[in-house]
Amino acid sequence: MSHHISIPKAEKFDAKKGAGLRTIFQVMLGGGVAGAVAVGFFSPSLFAHSWLFAFFFGFTILVGAFFWNCVHHATDAEWSVVVRRQIENIASLLKWGLVIFAPIALVCIIKPGLLYQWMTLHPGEDALLDGTKSLYLNKPFFWVRVFAFFGLLFLLSNVLRKRSMAQDADGAASHTFTMRKVSVAGIPALAICLTFGGIDWLKALNHHWYSTMWGVYLFAGAAGSSMAVLVLACKWLQSLGYLKVVTEEHYHLMGKFLFAFTVFWAYIGYSQYMLITYANIEEETVYFRLRNTGGWNYLSHFLVFGRFFFMFVPLLFQGLKKSRGIIFCASWIIFMQFLDMFIIIMPEYSPGGFSFAALAGCVLTWLAVVGLLGLGFLKHVGQGYVFPVKDPRLAESLKFTN
Repeated sequence: MSHHISIPKAEKFDAKKGAGLRTIFQVMLGGGVAGAVAVGFFSPSLFAHSWLFAFFFGFTILVGAFFWNCVHHATDAEWSVVVRRQIENIASLLKWGLVIFAPIALVCIIKPGLLYQWMTLHPGEDALLDGTKSLYLNKPFFWVRVFAFFGLLFLLSNVLRKRSMAQDADGAASHTFTMRKVSVAGIPALAICLTFGGIDWLKALNHHWYSTMWGVYLFAGAAGSSMAVLVLACKWLQSLGYLKVVTEEHYHLMGKFLFAFTVFWAYIGYSQYMLITYANIEEETVYFRLRNTGGWNYLSHFLVFGRFFFMFVPLLFQGLKKSRGIIFCASWIIFMQFLDMFIIIMPEYSPGGFSFAALAGCVLTWLAVVGLLGLGFLKHVGQGYVFPVKDPRLAESLKFTN
């Protein structure tokens, strides 16, 4: 069937065309780092919480992209071939994960009580920690998990990208089979790293809190927001004259995934909230009591309506998904991911209510992390072709229709 399809020429990214965006990312990085340092002098606790926010925001985007890459290969998908290189370029930024985590690691070593109270408690001081939780929440095991998570994610995402780029050179089908095997192993590895990373770095901010749906909730946000970033990356490249192989049919399907994970995020969020409030167990309700009181309550309600209801109706329409309107939807979903991470983390810094200082700290650290990741993405874009040119499923992807 593929002999009727005209295979387009390979496209190499010209770094000069990305100079404007590169400058923006450089300004974000410089200003964000300077601001984060100032926040650290003003309040070490605010710096610790806000940097954790920025780190985990970026982490969810990268892990989400890695998920889409694994799904592509594990399911032998055809439609996503033309956008897969950008998924790889984003996911492979996981190698920067440990670097971005370094300030949090320093905080945990120098002043561990700023983030995680359990690190400063001794046996006999907390009955809940003295039980089975101490088998998991202890410093040696914590650091083992940190290096294991980043090492595993870096290894798998790097193998997928290297194999994909190697296939551009020799066109060997063996790369496809290897990437499929790696991806099948990568999906459970991703689930473990995201779930337990979310427990270690977010849930452990209050080690008394307990939820069995936490990992799935984080995954729903990561998958949806990373797909939104992919949409924006493809649109940006097309604005520069690249990726003409990506048609409105591909955007239509990416819009379907945005819609699917908008609904899935709402379903998991509601299920978690309903089950916890219905059971009314002190160890579980403490999370929502804090976020449903004072100024945090308004933001929590805004998140529910903004992340689900505001996006549900627009993403129903096929025409919007095939038009520039999908840019707005993708941007809004990323903003909602920002708000979601903000509500998860910053109430632990300011339990008395919403704090403008907390918002300012998060914006500054977010600029630093996004600036760094953005520069890394631009570097990756320039290292290879903007889409896989010798993937055996390229022809099917080119003629894809919904």
